[in-house]
Amino acid sequence: MSKAFWEGFVTGFTTTSKYGIPMAAAFVLGMAVGSFSHPYEQCTRKGFTNPEDVGECIWLLTNQPALR
Repeated sequence: MSKAFWEGFVTGFTTTSKYGIPMAAAFVLGMAVGSFSHPYEQCTRKGFTNPEDVGECIWLLTNQPALR
């Protein structure tokens, strides 16, 4: 491999890293926040395991904003 190839590779990699890594980090952070704040996850963290109880908890969280 020639010197020009490696110079081009380093330039391309640093440019991609400058834009790609923050975008990937924002995507992962968004997925984590979205998963954490989802009503199903909130109800299972409260200890509801029965499907009917989880469903009722989700209904309450989505239809009664004062309980959030």
